[in-house]
Amino acid sequence: MAEPTLQELKELILNLDKKIDTGFIRLEGEIKRVEEKLEGEIKRVEEKLEAKIDGLEKRLSNEETLSRTAFAALVVGALAGLIKYLFFPNP
Repeated sequence: MAEPTLQELKELILNLDKKIDTGFIRLEGEIKRVEEKLEGEIKRVEEKLEAKIDGLEKRLSNEETLSRTAFAALVVGALAGLIKYLFFPNP
């Protein structure tokens, strides 16, 4: 088997370099395609979550209103009982 000449080695190296470059170019294209697909998926998930979060915020708003109203009623009832006890004693 004859030893390869410098020209043959140079051609082999250049061919390998071209193959590697084309592989990287294809790989970059695939990466961009996957990134675009993931961005679309993320946007879809965000839209779904935003709708659910809005619904939860409305529910929490209603719950907060009910809680404040119940607490205010409790405070007013306690004050009314205290005033009756202090100023209007039982006969």
